[in-house]
Amino acid sequence: MAERIVIVDDERLTRETLVESLRDQGYDASAFASAYEALELLEEHSVEVVLTDLRMPSMDGAEFHRRIKDSWPETEVIFMTAYGTVASAVEAMRDGAADYLTKPLNTEELLIRLKRIIERQQERQEINRLRIEAAGRSSFGDLVHRSAAMRQVVDRALAIADSDIAVLVQGATGTGKEVLARAIHANSPRATGPFVAVNAAGLNPNLVESELFGHEVGAFTGASRQRKGRLEIADGGTLFVDEVDDLGPEIQVRLLRFLQERTFERVGSSRTLKSDVRVLCATKRSLQGLVEKGSFREDLFYRINSAVIELPPLAERREDILLLAEHFRREGSGANGRNGESRFSPEVVQALLSHDWPGNVRELQHVIEHTLAFTRGDEIKLEHLPQNLLSAAPVSHIELHLPDSGPVSLTDLVHDCEHLAIEWALARAGGNQVQAADLLSIPRTTLRSRLDALRTDASAQSDTPDSD
Repeated sequence: MAERIVIVDDERLTRETLVESLRDQGYDASAFASAYEALELLEEHSVEVVLTDLRMPSMDGAEFHRRIKDSWPETEVIFMTAYGTVASAVEAMRDGAADYLTKPLNTEELLIRLKRIIERQQERQEINRLRIEAAGRSSFGDLVHRSAAMRQVVDRALAIADSDIAVLVQGATGTGKEVLARAIHANSPRATGPFVAVNAAGLNPNLVESELFGHEVGAFTGASRQRKGRLEIADGGTLFVDEVDDLGPEIQVRLLRFLQERTFERVGSSRTLKSDVRVLCATKRSLQGLVEKGSFREDLFYRINSAVIELPPLAERREDILLLAEHFRREGSGANGRNGESRFSPEVVQALLSHDWPGNVRELQHVIEHTLAFTRGDEIKLEHLPQNLLSAAPVSHIELHLPDSGPVSLTDLVHDCEHLAIEWALARAGGNQVQAADLLSIPRTTLRSRLDALRTDASAQSDTPDSD
């Protein structure tokens, strides 16, 4: 649907010219001779941008702007003004106007600025939409998502949640393996039972057996009291074994036996115990490769991977980045006792979308927690991001080589900077002059004149004979 633009000016020629130019660009443009007429349309239809003269009879542009912001704060306002009233336009921008243009209008410049304003408006709308979606989403546990890759993961998890089969979750560190396991448990018949997680990589190798199966008094040095293991504690629920590939050979044998017979003994006891537990395992490594190397039992491998779910890295589910960021922002704001109204600036949005996220969802969560710790106002800005995120972002820059002594021509320096900036924009735009002009925020005609001047300079330099 085309963006709706409203033009308000008491000069008929200005109205007709602008309507024709905007409609040629695909906008839904309407024009009115007075602010009162435009307000009637605003009462009936949503409007993206109002382009209004500052000085008008009956109701001037400043009062018109105040009424728009009071009733339709999402509508942007651009002022058209004569040179003598620029100060008034600048004052209006302090009150929330999006931009101002001086008359006579340069149509190409207007189109460039209008496009930029609408893009910023759409970014804010997208962030608000994500905020609403994150607040009232239909989620699978805490798996915040909307990407096709994660929808496949959730569909598969839902399909196996009702059964009692063993599940192997594979994915890189930080992709949310435990979050997925908890969601499977929460959507299973065992949801009212305990969910017990154990990370094999985080356990003392000498105590893994005791952690999983429990021990009796005197079973080993320091065992001064009886202790139930995770398998026993998880009775009636789900046991999640993360980093299952870190289990030693002896523990692998004992876990295999439990999966086959559903019985076990505590360390230091010969009494056989039973536990009704569903076992979910996770790994960031290829268990098949470990089986081939002989470091993981093949029979255990087949026992724990009745169903396999592969979690994609965050870099492969970029549609979820902003949704996750908004989710973590809301969670963090609540934990810090804030009102939750802080928002991401467009620059932060671009930084989040541009980052590769080698640490996946966990890294994103830590980044948002970091930004909230440093944010004091209602907007999260680039300066609030961790330094590594900023330093990793590509930065375009221009180098100036100044002499150590002697005079410097400011005109020549400005000329050199302009030349480099135009080269940069053309390279970014793949040689497309329209896009390059947009990147530089100048009309296309201005870019063409600059290019002609540069070509003239280059030609003159090439015609100058070399001096000996």
